[in-house]
Amino acid sequence: MELVKKRTGIEAKFFEICSSVVQENEFILYDMEYISASSTLRVFIMNEETKTADIDECVKVTRAMNPFFDEEAESAQPWIPNDIVLEVSSPGMFRALKSIEHFELAMNQRIQCSITGKLDESLIQEAPKSVKKGSALIGKLIKIEENNIILEIDGFNLPLTFDQLKKVNLEPEV
Repeated sequence: MELVKKRTGIEAKFFEICSSVVQENEFILYDMEYISASSTLRVFIMNEETKTADIDECVKVTRAMNPFFDEEAESAQPWIPNDIVLEVSSPGMFRALKSIEHFELAMNQRIQCSITGKLDESLIQEAPKSVKKGSALIGKLIKIEENNIILEIDGFNLPLTFDQLKKVNLEPEV
């Protein structure tokens, strides 16, 4: 799993604007993606206290973004597409963990990890069946280290390197 996303070109410009606007409105920019084929800019925000964003918070950020879009549209050489679609939302209950910051926000919470390959047999000899059975693991994130995380599954601490992780999401009990 690549934890540092390199943003270039128009996506880097959007990220700079989004970071600034979201921070000025006292939210966390959880993630952002620009889909050039549909000119869609998706901005995922989070209230630091609630760890989510409600509709009013999303509207607030949307309105704060509009002056930047309007100003750019009137400039001599606009870089924002005329048909831009802005979507501001919460990252959701089952949000993806794609960066170290995401993992830090998920500390001591249940996560689901889809892994590549098989687990090292020497690491899981004493593990419960829930660890040995498959490539999708659900447990509590208890530690983040430089190259790996530690997942507690049924009382067993399982180290997983970031290279082993294919996809990771929050997995709250509902």
